[in-house]
Amino acid sequence: MSSTPEEFRRALVQAFGNAVSDDKDGLLLSNGGARLHFALFSETPKRIGALQLAKLRVEISVLAGDAALASELLARVDRATLRGGG
Repeated sequence: MSSTPEEFRRALVQAFGNAVSDDKDGLLLSNGGARLHFALFSETPKRIGALQLAKLRVEISVLAGDAALASELLARVDRATLRGGG
């Protein structure tokens, strides 16, 4: 995704507040019986002419909760991390 780890964390905290915590490899999110881990890996930024876009690889693991709870929480995360554009 086009984001820095800090921007990704900020979006999650805005949406979920204290349910977000840091760990050595990324972020943890516990909400509604589900617990997700987001491993964050900054990659080489994408360059288009003079424009430089951050590039972040996010690997998501479900640590707790059934498939329905995890899927619902992940959908909320997706909405929280959307960016405007055309």
